[in-house]
Amino acid sequence: MNAMEIVKQIVSVLTDDEKQLLKDTINYGSWGDGDMEFLDDNGNIETDGMMGYCTNDAKLGGHFKGRVVSTMFRSIYKKLCKGEHNKVGRYISHCNDWWCDGSGDMLFIRYAYSDAFEEWAKEKN
Repeated sequence: MNAMEIVKQIVSVLTDDEKQLLKDTINYGSWGDGDMEFLDDNGNIETDGMMGYCTNDAKLGGHFKGRVVSTMFRSIYKKLCKGEHNKVGRYISHCNDWWCDGSGDMLFIRYAYSDAFEEWAKEKN
């Protein structure tokens, strides 16, 4: 299975609106790379390379605003980030208040899959 097929399998558990919010985050919130914690194949936490995306920038997509955004992100994280109280996932992890100043929540995609997620995010629903 190639990376794009894996991405489509990963996001298949999301609603159409959640997929759009994730796409908006990827398309408008690109921040940079680094290291982050993810789950390995056995459910243990490991550190791996990532691309980070600022979730606050998802609003630039123009699809969602207000409290519905935070509710949808909680749902996304519950589905895709099973470790550490819905913060760490196999392919996606996140951190509330990344800079500890209230300016941004971040979503992280495991580096090996970030290009495929970015390609997926450009597709029309």
